[in-house]
Amino acid sequence: MNLSQLYYFRKLAEIEHYGKASKELFITQPSLSNAIGNLERELGVQLFERVGRNVRLTSYGAEFNKHICRALSEVDKAVNLMKLYSSGLIGEIHIGTVISIQRTFLPQLLNGFRESFGDGIVFDIHQGTTYECVRGLRDGKLDIAFCGRLPNEPDLVFTPMLTQNLVIGVHTSHPLAERETVSMRELVNYDVVSYRSESYVHQRLDGLFAKWGVAAKEGFNDEISAMSLVMAEKSVVALMLNTFDDVFGDGFVNIPIEELSEPYHAIYLVHKGNVARNSAAEQLIEYATGTAEWDGSTPVLEDDM
Repeated sequence: MNLSQLYYFRKLAEIEHYGKASKELFITQPSLSNAIGNLERELGVQLFERVGRNVRLTSYGAEFNKHICRALSEVDKAVNLMKLYSSGLIGEIHIGTVISIQRTFLPQLLNGFRESFGDGIVFDIHQGTTYECVRGLRDGKLDIAFCGRLPNEPDLVFTPMLTQNLVIGVHTSHPLAERETVSMRELVNYDVVSYRSESYVHQRLDGLFAKWGVAAKEGFNDEISAMSLVMAEKSVVALMLNTFDDVFGDGFVNIPIEELSEPYHAIYLVHKGNVARNSAAEQLIEYATGTAEWDGSTPVLEDDM
């Protein structure tokens, strides 16, 4: 048995006519007939039966075809992928992203993708909130997005990529700055600011603030703005996601929260399911999924939005 025989079998099963199938395969009809006959003898079962001038699969042939089509599809995918590696991928990918992953995670991901598939790819990056990213996917303006997960989006596929913890950010002159951890109970005694209402994270924090009796004011939309606010107003405590381990401004420190040691929030790779995309976007989806940093931890309150 060889690969050519399996491709011949798949084509004949699709066309159900030796003459027409041989033309599409660019071989003679006797060559096709011999290949199928040899395959049947090797397997010890009849794969096709005559129906007038046509043929159709037997019950054995139908079962064989189901597995062979799946196997050959993987072979084709592997061959095409190797061709992409050797020749370089071209195309434009429209990407939506929240701001928090644009310093390290996203640049590293896209640089690695370019190293694997060449420089013929154009990244069209749109920064926005989770809501804006999801809207862009629904409207067809984006191919993929990296953002939070929204409920009731059955047409979208959400693949977890990495998790983020909730921390407080304070100025180094703040009374809490020397602490290794802080309890949510303590925050009722401080001037706490957090995300504005239009932020996706704000919706998730409402229940947390109510549980611990924290009266947080709205003060920023993203973590860079939170850092700037803390540097300008040294008495405030910013309750925020820890998304910038690589960036520390002079005078700023972030502190873990005792009750929230587990990952609080996840960033997902999001795309529409069962829609046609260019090959560059499809390859990025596969590449990103294979390099996800998510360790299987379930973010707390993930369904409490």
